[in-house]
This record gives sequence, C-alpha cells and structure tokens, in this order.
Amino acid sequence: MRRTPPLAAALLALILSLPAAAGTSTVRVLVAEGRGHGHGVGMAQDGAYWMARDGANLGQILGHFYPGTSSGTAGGSVRVVVLTAPEGHALLGFPTGGEIRSPESGPQRHGFPVKVSPGGAVVVRIAGGRYHVEPAGSVGGAAAPAQIPPIGSSTTSTTAPPPSGTSTTTTTTAPAPEPSPAGAAPPSSPEPLWAVPADFGTIAVPARSARYRGVMEVNAGGPDGPLRLVNRVHVEDYLRGMGEVRDPSWPQAALQTQAVAARTYALRAMAVSGELCDTQRCQVYLGQQAEYPAMDAAVRATAGMVLTYGRGLASAVYSASGGGISATPQEGFGTPNDGYPYLRAAPYPTPDPRRWTAEVALEHVAARAGYPGTIDRVEITQKGPSDRPITITITGDAGQKDMPGVTFARALGFRSTLYAIRVVETEQAPPAPPPPEQGEELQQLAPEEAARATTDESVDGSRRGQRGPGPDERQRGAALGDASRRQDPSTDGPWWLVAALTAAILAIGIYGANALRPAPKDRPQQESASR
Repeated sequence: MRRTPPLAAALLALILSLPAAAGTSTVRVLVAEGRGHGHGVGMAQDGAYWMARDGANLGQILGHFYPGTSSGTAGGSVRVVVLTAPEGHALLGFPTGGEIRSPESGPQRHGFPVKVSPGGAVVVRIAGGRYHVEPAGSVGGAAAPAQIPPIGSSTTSTTAPPPSGTSTTTTTTAPAPEPSPAGAAPPSSPEPLWAVPADFGTIAVPARSARYRGVMEVNAGGPDGPLRLVNRVHVEDYLRGMGEVRDPSWPQAALQTQAVAARTYALRAMAVSGELCDTQRCQVYLGQQAEYPAMDAAVRATAGMVLTYGRGLASAVYSASGGGISATPQEGFGTPNDGYPYLRAAPYPTPDPRRWTAEVALEHVAARAGYPGTIDRVEITQKGPSDRPITITITGDAGQKDMPGVTFARALGFRSTLYAIRVVETEQAPPAPPPPEQGEELQQLAPEEAARATTDESVDGSRRGQRGPGPDERQRGAALGDASRRQDPSTDGPWWLVAALTAAILAIGIYGANALRPAPKDRPQQESASR
C-alpha cells in the first residue's frame, strides 16, 4: 500500500479531533421564556388600560380583577419612607418657608422651633443619640450646597414625558436659619424632628430630587443613624404624587382603577404595618412634582373609595402585566391562597403579553439557587392554575433540590412569574445575571409586609420609577438581556467547524487524486472490478 502523505495525515487527524474539541467547548444553558412584568397577582395595569380602551368602566374593571370585593370608604394619612441616609445627615429645603419642630406640636424644646425663610435650607443630623439642626453651609465638615437644586423627575422612568404644565422650581439661594447667639450650640433634641412647611407648601429633599406635601419626620434607627426621612401625607395627596402611571393619555376608567387599588393598598399597609416604602416594593411615590391633571381628576372622582372584603380592606395588589392571565397568591408570592378568593387566576384582554427571554448558564443557576453541586436537569414539576411554575426541581450530582417557582424566578432576575424553561447547549456562555438587588423587581410586597421594605431601599432612589412598561410601549428585551437566541449546536454547528471541515475535505480531495490513487499497473484490475 502507498503511504499516506504527511499533509493528508495531518488533515485527517484534524478532522477526527475537531468534534471532540467542539464537544468540550459547549456550555449548558437554562433558557426561560415568559410573559408579563411582575408578580401578576390582582390587577394587571395593562389589562385595566385595555379594558378601559374597550369601553369598560371603573366597576367592571375592579369586578374583573378583584371579584367578590365590595366598595367602601376610608381615608387618613400615610407614612412613606422617602430617604434613608446611612451617613446620618440630610438636607431639607423649604420653598415656601417653614420650621423645624421638636416635638411636632405642643410645647417645644429649647431652641425650637427653628424658623426657615422661603427658599431656605437646613441640615438635619443624628449624632450621639440627639437630633441636630445646622445651617446648610456645613455638612460633615465639607461645604454643603448653598442652593437648592432644581427639582425634576430625571431619576424616574416613565411611559411618556412629564405632562405639560408640570411646575418646576427655579434655583434659589438658600438663606440659612436664624443664627444661634454667639457661642451657642446649634439646637438639638433627643426626640425626632419635624419639618413643617408654611402655607401648606412642600418640603424639598434634594437627595431625592423631589418635593413632598404634608410634613416630614426626621427619625433614626439608632443613636448614630441611619437617618430616615418619613413623609406623613394625606392619602389623597399621596395618590396624586404616585409614579405608578405617568401617562396622561390613559383612559379615566383605568386611572380611576389605579387610584382605588393604590388607596386600598396604602391604607391596608398602614393598618397592619404602619409605613410604606416609595419604590416598586410597595408603591412608586415620587412626590408633588409628579402630579398631573389627569391623575388629579381620577383621584377626585374616586375620593375615599376603597375595596373591602369581609370586615376589612382587601389586599389590592397589582403588577404592570400578568402576561394575559392573572396569578394566584401562591403563584405570584409563594404564599397560601386561603383567605384571598378574589385574587384568582383569570385571563384578561391585552394585545401584548410582554414576552421575554432570559438565558443563564447552569453554573450561575447553581450559584443563585444555592445548589451545591453540578446541575444535570432543571424542571418545572408543579404548575398552578395560570400555568405558572409552583415548584422547580433541580437535579445533579448533589441530589435533588425543590424550590418555589417564584423564588427561582426572583433568584435569577426573571421579569415575571409566568415562564417555561428548557436546557440547551451553546458554544458561548451568556453573561452572568445581575445581582438580584439590581435586577427588575419581581414583586410588589403584600400590604402586610410593606413596612419591611422601608429598611431595604437604596439611598439614591435608583430603584424608584414606574412599575413596568406602559401598554403602548414597544416590547423591550428580557430582564437578563435582549431575546436574541443562541443556536442549539445539535442543529447548527459553529461556523469555524464547518469551515475547517470544508477546507480539509477539499485538501484531501486534491492530494488524494494523485497521492492516494492506485499505481498505473493496478488500474485495469480496478476498472475490471468496478464493472
């Protein structure tokens, strides 16, 4: 036999080695395909919008999303934590003037009230178990802003630009409070302070780029902080300053539905928790500068109206989108359905179910899900009535681990609780998912847990903003990246493998025509055999 030429042999070896090399480079990836935005329990904001667009009124929309509840009347003030300052101090502005009191009413402690002129600002701080009021010129030894910056909504995400006519604040020099007598220490109190605006005005919190109606309590969780600013405001003014729906083009029936649900949620949270946060964990609250005429009209039209069930307020939870079908509490929160028959799984009309796709390498799934070994399979082993996962089962070399579907979704930063999963192999691992605290907020807490969220929010307010995309907004990418799908190598190999095989086959063909063909004396015998 003729020996195989070295080049051909090398090419053959390359061909034989390529599949093995390709096999070692693949990565197993979990692909989740879902619908919706948020937990999906109760009202879907997109559903309320489209029902109103189709002619449904307030009662019909509430009856669809909260069947079996009744209409009642309630009111009062709410307490909303709008800033937590670990450094122990905060700047407060008084556009119309006002004063710092201790206590809020009644006889005042020595040095209080501290009067502030219109446009003025003060620094409030906690140190050594006492609350101090200082001129705005010294914060922690560094020069503080001598002016109150313009207040806007640049830190919030909206479905539409702020409506025309929204008031703005002009930058003004901030006169300090009246100076203390020479040698006297700035006024201080062992009790929390209260910022009270003059003439029913507002309190500015530059760290939040916001102004707030009502009064502001300054309290702390310990002798040296963190310092907290808690806005106590009437619930009707609170609703006007919410950022859940920032689009004045929404039908009034949809805005009124939002007002009733939000009023019920806030007052129930106050009854059982005593406080609210100002982010998506509770309800998005932006303050006075977020007010606009269409929402004001919806609040007035439904003044005092709440949803009741039995002898108390209903749990009027809601999300941006349920993907076309609402969820039960077990599906959306991982809590029992008992006691909440009005929070059911039911379809609703929407032309856009908010489809999304997320991809996570199995090694990252293991880390996020707390699985101690290498994962072989990830399966949905139990589903709820809306087809949402109830139980996820992870199997691998460390055995089997079951976890609630909502916990799994939250750990991986999924956009909603309505999803299906599969495992594929890819040539390149997707980026690691963002940390849970930086990803999309999966759920609004039930009102019973609203107070817990007030200790978990960031100082800069980066998690504030509208609950989800508006119904007219075009589809966005998935929570972990756009929905560009990676190809399964079982159906389409990588381009370099195809190119290498093609080149090798061509090379062997060329050399084989000469080097590998039989000797001339053997040709007649070969031709004879082929006949």
